[in-house]
Amino acid sequence: MLLKRTAAALLLVLGTSQLANASPYVGTQDKQLHYDLQTLVEFGYLDLAVSTYPVPWKGVASGLDAISTDGMPFRARQAYLRLNHYLSLNKQQRNRRFLTLQAASDEVRFRSLDDGTEDTGKVSISSEFYLGRWSAQVTANYVAGGKKNFDNSFIAYQYGGWNLRLGSLDQWWGPAQSSSLVMSNNSRPIKALALSRSVNTASDSPWLGWMGPWYFITQVGQLEKARAVPEARILMSRFNSRPFKGFEFGFSWTAMWAGDGQPGDVDAFLDLITFEEGCSGGRVCAEGEYASTRGNHMAGFDFSYTMQVFDRPFSVYAQRVGEDLKDGYNIVDNANLIGFSTYIDNTKIFVETSDTRVDCGGAEFLTRGDCFYEDGEYQTGYRIYERSFGSTFDSDAKQLTIGANIRFENGEYAEVYLRSAQLNADGSRPSPVLNRDVSEDVLELSGFYQKPMGAWLVKAGGSIASRQYQTAENEVDAVVYLKAQYAF
Repeated sequence: MLLKRTAAALLLVLGTSQLANASPYVGTQDKQLHYDLQTLVEFGYLDLAVSTYPVPWKGVASGLDAISTDGMPFRARQAYLRLNHYLSLNKQQRNRRFLTLQAASDEVRFRSLDDGTEDTGKVSISSEFYLGRWSAQVTANYVAGGKKNFDNSFIAYQYGGWNLRLGSLDQWWGPAQSSSLVMSNNSRPIKALALSRSVNTASDSPWLGWMGPWYFITQVGQLEKARAVPEARILMSRFNSRPFKGFEFGFSWTAMWAGDGQPGDVDAFLDLITFEEGCSGGRVCAEGEYASTRGNHMAGFDFSYTMQVFDRPFSVYAQRVGEDLKDGYNIVDNANLIGFSTYIDNTKIFVETSDTRVDCGGAEFLTRGDCFYEDGEYQTGYRIYERSFGSTFDSDAKQLTIGANIRFENGEYAEVYLRSAQLNADGSRPSPVLNRDVSEDVLELSGFYQKPMGAWLVKAGGSIASRQYQTAENEVDAVVYLKAQYAF
């Protein structure tokens, strides 16, 4: 509650100030800029750590200034032009404001970084500000049904190589295109106080230079009231680095603690970060009673490696995330994601598969399966507002996604996804991603087309899905949506 009140007060002050613009992050208004950044890194024009979104502009700007476009392939050139255009807008330091309108025939079920809409109806008014070391983005969202929120608003202060931020921003951790096992924008963003590096380039320090370009962020967030443990807190930390050309790795750790009925003092926090064991509610375990690590932990690593094959980038990547700790620092109950991507002319294609069907049968008291993103104490699990902030397919899901991101002249682009997923095949304890039956096999084709039209950026998309249920009647359904953003 304190975090929420502090954020609201700071945003109100900024919202009534006459400041100039300069966003510290790439892609908060257009997430496709993150894909553009990945493109220039994969083609070898930039040497930056880019597997944590949002990425800071600082460092990207100097890298863009050093690029020559002579002989640059079409895809890389389009990425460079878009990034350079947005960078020039930032350098003008004008107060940029946006009006975003979106409508959908139904809720978009599976979301990637920039695919679909968040609600069936939504109006957003956003403004960016800058004053010296301070920067901010204020976004007021009015959602169908009379709800409103300030998602994707923040205030940040930059000092030297570090950035202190308060607010809520969409995040994406890892190299995958269609989903992330640990942190994605599948759900609404988490309100958090974050400390991060203000650049993602190599350090000048001789002690740190061996890591190559690197980025680090740690943040303390507060979850919503309507959950099994209201207003639980969550610690979220990530480090990613490119120690040598073409290779990037990352390490992520999140831990949930405190909230109503749970200890939330300094001692409880120290127990959390030192992986102390105990029983529910912070009490002392009785003789013979099982003691688990305090809090609800998830941790894992990811990597990507890009090589040049027939004069085009070919990337392989993977992510492995564990749900629990055993015997101190041993991460168990792991889910996996693997994929590869390459470019054909103006199109980036990728294939990814992930599996969150984790067997938690390592001890007699645990149920086999039905455990990833779940927790015995924090029974709402790894979710906020009933959506996982990890995989878009939630727990107990195996999926295969084939996708294409297509660039055209004049800033137009399109994305197409073909997804096949088995959701909760054992029919036990269904995850929230299911809404009609205890299990489901789904084959979905989705995509969108986006085009700039003067001061408007218009996106039209949708999906069609064939769903096979265990007990209910099979069906085919479709969703269409339209999103339009006006830049003042």
